[in-house]
Amino acid sequence: MTETTVIWPLDLRPAAQAFFIRTNTIRFESPLTGHVQVQERDGARWITQLQLIRGDRDSRRIDALLAALQGPVGYVLMPDFRRLKAKGSLAGSPQLDSGTGNVLSLSGFTPSALGVLLAGDLIQTSEGRTHMVVQNVNADEDGEASVPIAPRLRDPVEEGDLITDNCRVLMRLVDDDAGNNPTDNRLRSTFQLQLLEVLPQE
Repeated sequence: MTETTVIWPLDLRPAAQAFFIRTNTIRFESPLTGHVQVQERDGARWITQLQLIRGDRDSRRIDALLAALQGPVGYVLMPDFRRLKAKGSLAGSPQLDSGTGNVLSLSGFTPSALGVLLAGDLIQTSEGRTHMVVQNVNADEDGEASVPIAPRLRDPVEEGDLITDNCRVLMRLVDDDAGNNPTDNRLRSTFQLQLLEVLPQE
């Protein structure tokens, strides 16, 4: 990447954060019958919205971080602060083997272990690419598991140890006004940020 890429510091925890997958659908409604058809289109991506209320020292850090990003030009590797660790047991020594579409292939779990991953856990498949487990997952008798995920894979997975802690998504700011920081007389500044996932060109 030639653009600036910033790693969002874990100690800059927001006062509030939304972190979700925005689907991309199209809706058709018949003017004659009122019947509605909804179709999914490609382009589902992670969105995050953050509110930070910080004193002078941290506000200066945030100002500098946002200035380095140059608005939507730069990239930031952003975590979901609600899901910094998986809730599944991760029994064994799980490995990420491969993946295609909306399914990852994992191995190295304790054979027949239950609940190795739970719905809502996050998996990082390569730098900046994070996916949500959408169903509880058990290991089979060989310690392997097929894991349904969202959104779909767009980059090749990086084989190796399974990463489920501090997973991050490659994102950019949505506009040029992110640095707007109303500040009270106690030098406490408020930031309202919105970022969206940077999708690869295909």
